[in-house]
Amino acid sequence: MDLENGYSTSRMLEILRDRCRYLIERGSTLNNPHIPGSYFQDWEQITVCHAERLRELVRDSFLR
Repeated sequence: MDLENGYSTSRMLEILRDRCRYLIERGSTLNNPHIPGSYFQDWEQITVCHAERLRELVRDSFLR
């Protein structure tokens, strides 16, 4: 914890990024030991408005 009663927003973002990086490098489950980078090749790269765009993509996937 970087604050007396928890984590700052920047520290939480750092933890989330580290976890995502770990999952991508290791694989999302123990039954899937590795997800190759080529799997993500055609995925949209989200470079701005990350949370907003991710919500849009998730919402759109449910409407298909």
